[in-house]
Amino acid sequence: MDCILYIVISVLFAGTFMIMLELPFVSGSVLASGAGERIAVRILAPLLLLGGLCVPVFWPEYFHQMTDGLLATDSIANILPVGIATAVAAMAVRGFSRYVAVPYAFVAALAGLGLAEGNVINIGEALPYVLSWTAAPLLCALLSAGIYAFFAFAGRRHKTHLARSEGRYLAAATFVAVLLLPVAAANNSLVFGFLPSSLGDIAVWVTLGCALAILPFVLRHITMSKWNIADYELDTNPQSIISLMLGMLACFALFSSPVPGKIGLAATPLPAGTLYLAALAGISLFSKRTLVDGPNLLKGIVSTYISPVLAFLLSFSLGRVMDGALTGTFIVLGIIILIAGVVIYMRMQSRRIINQQIARAHEQQVYSTRKSLSALEVRAEMTEKDLLNKLDLKRKELVDFAMGISDQKDYMENVLEQLKQVRTAKDGSEKDARTDALLRSLKERMYFTREMNDFYARSEELHKDFNERLAESFPNLTENERKLANLLRQGFSSKYIASLMNITPKSVEINRYRLRAKLGLTRSENLINFIKSI
Repeated sequence: MDCILYIVISVLFAGTFMIMLELPFVSGSVLASGAGERIAVRILAPLLLLGGLCVPVFWPEYFHQMTDGLLATDSIANILPVGIATAVAAMAVRGFSRYVAVPYAFVAALAGLGLAEGNVINIGEALPYVLSWTAAPLLCALLSAGIYAFFAFAGRRHKTHLARSEGRYLAAATFVAVLLLPVAAANNSLVFGFLPSSLGDIAVWVTLGCALAILPFVLRHITMSKWNIADYELDTNPQSIISLMLGMLACFALFSSPVPGKIGLAATPLPAGTLYLAALAGISLFSKRTLVDGPNLLKGIVSTYISPVLAFLLSFSLGRVMDGALTGTFIVLGIIILIAGVVIYMRMQSRRIINQQIARAHEQQVYSTRKSLSALEVRAEMTEKDLLNKLDLKRKELVDFAMGISDQKDYMENVLEQLKQVRTAKDGSEKDARTDALLRSLKERMYFTREMNDFYARSEELHKDFNERLAESFPNLTENERKLANLLRQGFSSKYIASLMNITPKSVEINRYRLRAKLGLTRSENLINFIKSI
């Protein structure tokens, strides 16, 4: 019973953090690739993760062989302090950065507890773990950048239709996702190899059972985190996402095998968050796109090494307390106070930054609102001026129209009086002279000189920009040719132009021919279309 109690408490402190905090980085990448939307992947994802975690049950000898040596422990009582040290270190670092290297902290906690019990840490056995913790992120960054470079080179070499290439990337992402989920879970299940071998398979089953039992309480946080990663952080091209997934897959698989031991490294559980951050940094460096900013990258690097250091110190101190050492008690209290102070300070800093961002956003909103209001006021003022100008123009047209009617009336009355005088004249020569004078007056009136001048003045004002461009482009045009161009642009036919210019339709055609010549048009070019394009 004590054995099961120790395991349950340890899982609540360490195992849950280990699996749950790292899970969104893997599942979020799968969602961002588009593979997570496929029904098959949705159904298989939980089974693949659970299957990966159950690997130690089916191959216990292999996993104990991977973790045999310095960091393994045979004491059941040691599970609890390791779990507490891992959990406290994870919570403390999480206040600083979300890239918490929980697997590193767990392994370091085991080492710290072993040192507290008087075991001598063999540098030759400990160094491969420390080197692996650095080599794995660097390898992930290089692999992701190299795969992205390959995709970029292949894309430039072989041009493919967008729909076809998207389909290929989605198929590749689905295949990689089906491999990544169980391999990532299997790599993190290496922690089960550090549990006391005397517990047998019960340790793994109880750990898995506790993790599944607590899953509903952290499911909302996991779901929000993975969708945030998929929708915002990985809102990029498919090549980047598949490169990231392949880089993580390769590192998880490599460090779950005996291969690292042959080159001076060690098989070790890897934090998905650290690999995710390293892959983003590698792709950003090659593609010259900022997928992760400098401050977050720096925080992630610091968190990767602070997590195991804190867990080591806490586990060592807890081990000394369990042995009854007063010095260990003070060390534990000091570390706890220090961690609590750091967490409180980081939370205060985070709140201060959030408040500053809110205040800045509020100021920006106020500024935008004022700017919009000013723009509306300017627009309203301009609209008002425009309306007033149009109103004045209409009034002037009305006045001119009224004056024109009055002028026409006066003229017609004058003609009527002259006709009466011609009719009453008895002398034939006088009657002929008055008739000739009246005909001349009518003929002059038919020219509508004043009205035509007014018409041309209004037309030039209305098409001021056109007249300026015409004069600038063709300064050799005469005044009559410019008038003809204006009338053609307004859509008047040759008949109306002849009437307005007081010439014959044949003269209009001749003037059009001369205008075409001065404009430099060929036979195939349309005169009116050319004038409208000026």
